[in-house]
Amino acid sequence: MSLRIPNTEEYDKQIRYSAQEIDARLTELGRTIDRDHPNGVVLLVYLRAAALFGADLLRKITVPADIDYLAIGRFQMQNDETPLLFLRQDHTVSVYKKDVLLCTDIVRSGFTMHFLLQQLEAREPSSLEICAILHNPLQQLLPLPLGYIGFETDYSSLCGYGMAYKNAGRQFPDIVQLVQEKDDLETASEE
Repeated sequence: MSLRIPNTEEYDKQIRYSAQEIDARLTELGRTIDRDHPNGVVLLVYLRAAALFGADLLRKITVPADIDYLAIGRFQMQNDETPLLFLRQDHTVSVYKKDVLLCTDIVRSGFTMHFLLQQLEAREPSSLEICAILHNPLQQLLPLPLGYIGFETDYSSLCGYGMAYKNAGRQFPDIVQLVQEKDDLETASEE
């Protein structure tokens, strides 16, 4: 099976979380963050997939808030070993003694978030939690401080709302399921 972005005719059927549902959930998250962090919060947004989420969430928060961005790079080792992670873009806002939310698109295994949390904990924030638009608990392998979750999901092949598949679909206002297609070899073997 291969995956692809839904075409115009398929799009509505593939919506898993609509723009309206996302907006309503972000309003709820913003209120909860306001209540939990009355003295303010720093949003550190994991690029690129969480850029829209971070910006939209910032607009829902009424307590003092700052936003900055970080990105990681991967150095692939030989023989399909687990890649080494490194900070490719670091934040510039001080997080020392501040409440920090690490904003991401989706929490799956937890390895990337674990790496980022280790980097940030050394900078001594008052608190450090993950804020994700999506969380797939079935795929999570590491314990993480999940403070704020938009939606629990068991879908694994999604795009839209900042998330891309092969650098496409990032601009969709909704979160949509990718379309599964049978490969030519699979189709030929069934005939």
